[in-house]
Amino acid sequence: MDRHGKQSPRCTSGVSHKVLTCALVPLAVHWTLTAQTRPAPPSFDAASIKPSKNRADSSSWNTHLGYLVMRNQTLQRLVAIAYAVTDDRVLGGPRWSAFDGFDVEARAIGPAREPELLQMLQQLLAERFQLVVHREKKNTSGFSLTAKGGLKIHPDETQGQPVWNSSKGKIIAQRISMETLAVALTRLLGTPVIDQTNAKGRYSFTLEWTPEARSQAVPESAQSGGPTGPSLDEVIAQQLGIKLERKKLPIEVIVIDRAEKPTEN
Repeated sequence: MDRHGKQSPRCTSGVSHKVLTCALVPLAVHWTLTAQTRPAPPSFDAASIKPSKNRADSSSWNTHLGYLVMRNQTLQRLVAIAYAVTDDRVLGGPRWSAFDGFDVEARAIGPAREPELLQMLQQLLAERFQLVVHREKKNTSGFSLTAKGGLKIHPDETQGQPVWNSSKGKIIAQRISMETLAVALTRLLGTPVIDQTNAKGRYSFTLEWTPEARSQAVPESAQSGGPTGPSLDEVIAQQLGIKLERKKLPIEVIVIDRAEKPTEN
């Protein structure tokens, strides 16, 4: 009872309108607080995007602690870098997204490392290019890395950052995971490669092979002459105990639904 002798609404079981209203308020408050406390996507403190004046055959990108610098990158290439996929996994978009190059310079508020900087790049592309993308699954020909007989190398327990250097016919790898090897081979071979070795840890190794040697991992159109030495897949099998097996792979692609050219900064 209140001081006027009327029954006060209570948050107990019942069917009165007042009881239902009382029960719903905490839910509304909880939903509002949840929406308000949802973290905003990471973004750069300052960023510049301009049409590139570099030569069409010259492009680069690199990161430093808290900084991202990219030269003469197309939007499709920017999307591939931001979402950590190979170029062939970016589909759609207007025609200019595959040809027009852009220079990007961006600075984070704090000492952000490369994974964080690439997340910020996703947000930057959405803001400046009005970029909208979605993910799809697609079956395509590729290779899986298997080690059914066991690896022939042992994990590298030394401290330090992963290192990957590749040139024609040579790879020097230090402290890399098998998943990283699969990603690197995807870029090297131009076809999807996935890790199915189930090997844990990080590994160091040097591989040398004859690029002209016939290989199941290299398209016939890119091969010339007879074999004068071991092929890449032969060296990987002999030295690492890993086999490249050709198979159909379900891969994820990034589809550009919408993009507009950015305005001058």
